[in-house]
Amino acid sequence: MRVVVTGGTGRAGQWVVRNLAEAGHEVVDFDLADRPDLQLPGEFCRVDLTDAGKVYDALFQFRPEGICHLAANPAPGGQAQIDVFDNNVLSAHNILQAAGDLGVARVVYASSEMATGLLTDGTVPDRIPFDESERRPSPNAYALSKYLSEVIADSLAVRYPDTAWVGLRINNVIPPDTYGRFEAEWDDPSLSKGNFWSYIDARDVGTAYRAALEGTSTGHEVCLIAAADTRAKRGLRELMAEHYDGYDRFADDYTDPRSAFDCTKMSTLFGWTPSHSWRDR
Repeated sequence: MRVVVTGGTGRAGQWVVRNLAEAGHEVVDFDLADRPDLQLPGEFCRVDLTDAGKVYDALFQFRPEGICHLAANPAPGGQAQIDVFDNNVLSAHNILQAAGDLGVARVVYASSEMATGLLTDGTVPDRIPFDESERRPSPNAYALSKYLSEVIADSLAVRYPDTAWVGLRINNVIPPDTYGRFEAEWDDPSLSKGNFWSYIDARDVGTAYRAALEGTSTGHEVCLIAAADTRAKRGLRELMAEHYDGYDRFADDYTDPRSAFDCTKMSTLFGWTPSHSWRDR
């Protein structure tokens, strides 16, 4: 099928583009700047997703059967929060609304692990592993923008019932050539305690998007995606107790080094499980 990928030159987007092209899909990358150095397959179209007119114009030019939306301002800090919020919410609304108007069959969009609200400092889940039902308010502009993309999709699913919508709550994306960064965290686990020492290999983001795009779900579904294991050398039980005031609310069947994020829903709906781990280097 012809698929528009927004943010296809990004850290995760490039792996989505490659995976879809390898599967035989015709890919068009909507982005602000081309990256010839990446040698990505498919076409490129410069589109400012915050401009609804340009979004509609570009989509009606290519008339895709599927959309994989990843483009966003990924920086929760270091800049004005309103810039992060406005860019991400407006971009998501424009591309999802236009997809519904065009009658696109399947739309897979990037939510975030931060949409759970659990990555707020000191906030912990009721139990580990936790699933999509866990959600808390978050003061973080990025987290709020990603949660609102889910609210937008909820509403559009009512208006456009013939379109299938899938939101992926993507974990901290790690390109395969950057696993070396974990070594500093092993000496100081506090560096990665914010998301309970979880991650996802960028290649697995690509396979997750393909699985959701080629799936047969209806309505609007939201799924967690994360690596099967933690990024830590020490056990998660030990780390949670040490860094979260003696936390010990683990499921009876939990065993290290399993991730705190339960991706069963993604497996059940789309047959997806993560394939990559830093432990296999």
